[in-house]
Amino acid sequence: MSLQQFCVRRVVLAVTVVAMFATVLPAAEAEKAAKEQKVVIPFPLISKFDQGRYGQMVADMVWKKLSRDKGFLIPDSPDDAKDLCATNGIKLGPDTPLPEVEEAVRKTFDAQIGIWGSVELAPGAENEIYDLSLRCVDFSTPGEPKVIYEKIGVRTNSVSEIPHLYVKEMLDKLYQRAAPAPRGVDPGAEARWKKGKNLVVGGDFEQSSRGVPKGWEPRAGQQREPLGNLVRVVTEGGNESNHVIRFTIPRAVAEAEGVMYYSLPIPIREGATYRFQCRWRSTSPSPKVFIKCYDEMPSDYKGAKKAADESDTSSGTQKSGMDRREVYRSQQNLYGKPNQWNTQTQDFTPKHTKYSPKFARVMLYGYLTEGVIDWDDVVIKEISPPPADFDKGDKRHSQASKVTMKEMEENERRGDESREAIRRENRAESKKKPPKSNGESKTRKDKDSDDDSQ
Repeated sequence: MSLQQFCVRRVVLAVTVVAMFATVLPAAEAEKAAKEQKVVIPFPLISKFDQGRYGQMVADMVWKKLSRDKGFLIPDSPDDAKDLCATNGIKLGPDTPLPEVEEAVRKTFDAQIGIWGSVELAPGAENEIYDLSLRCVDFSTPGEPKVIYEKIGVRTNSVSEIPHLYVKEMLDKLYQRAAPAPRGVDPGAEARWKKGKNLVVGGDFEQSSRGVPKGWEPRAGQQREPLGNLVRVVTEGGNESNHVIRFTIPRAVAEAEGVMYYSLPIPIREGATYRFQCRWRSTSPSPKVFIKCYDEMPSDYKGAKKAADESDTSSGTQKSGMDRREVYRSQQNLYGKPNQWNTQTQDFTPKHTKYSPKFARVMLYGYLTEGVIDWDDVVIKEISPPPADFDKGDKRHSQASKVTMKEMEENERRGDESREAIRRENRAESKKKPPKSNGESKTRKDKDSDDDSQ
């Protein structure tokens, strides 16, 4: 893409914005509102370890969030900035001097705000740990850059921190959004953690029947195969009195779907805070834990036996006429040294804007490289009950939607009324029309027949 093409697209976008404001504001105010919108350019982040692929993914993600949240002018697509940078040889890293960045933002893109940085695999780190630099600067006043957000050389604990922590922080600063008020500390949380009941039945894997640990599924893996191959109960090496769950992951499976293993469902309460903990050790594969939470809803399915991932805690059956749907998930990325026991601990609060999570299942997961993962001492305890004032407000389809279910139902009702009014009006109009005479009602076929006879 050339600079001229980019500028033309920006002019078209600006005209569109003026037209949008003109529908709800007087002309002068509409033009002023459009002019006050600044142009933001999310530049591709430098990522030398993979020739820029992951850096472009981060820039694409920033563009999508800006597109969703609105409030700024942005390129038509995330590729526009990439293509124009490639054409003009622009590469902005965290150490690029601000005057050079300002020239790229103001002169090359005719914009005001630039977002740039770098993301690289951390040297010597295991798994998906990155060194991130992220900068957002406003160059609206020439020679006087205003730093909106700046993180240089921070090391992430997990890949999910990039979108959910650092990019979110940056956009909150850009939009001047206030940080959410922290939830008050529950003084009894630690006491409940020490003395509370483990909700995961058989989390220590010490009780089993025919090779299936109590409280866990009899099948594992993407193909739902019986235990004994990819997943099995074994004694811990060097400690024959302790039992663990062992994943033995071949290369073909590790590089494809990986290996998963589920607990049976656990009753939970929406809005309560739970703490998950487990011990694990890996020779090489990457371990993860997913805590999936479900709501029950009516279903036309009448069979007694459900799939293993929907089984009841006691019998493996599902309530007649009911089905379980996943409505919340806690994804936990595990990091630690290989070939030794590590401990993962993380809190989570199941909730949803439309549904009410009632059951949870632990999914142990390993993938990426071949090898062995051992799991032990899987624990979930409720450490804080739902707040007394817990209220998720009017139901919405998702957290990303600002439209409530009531508003959607009202819009649908008004639409039905409008369509019915149009139908009534059309029927009334048709009744007002005079009936056609015999000559006028003659069909086209009859007229053709008359012509032929002549």
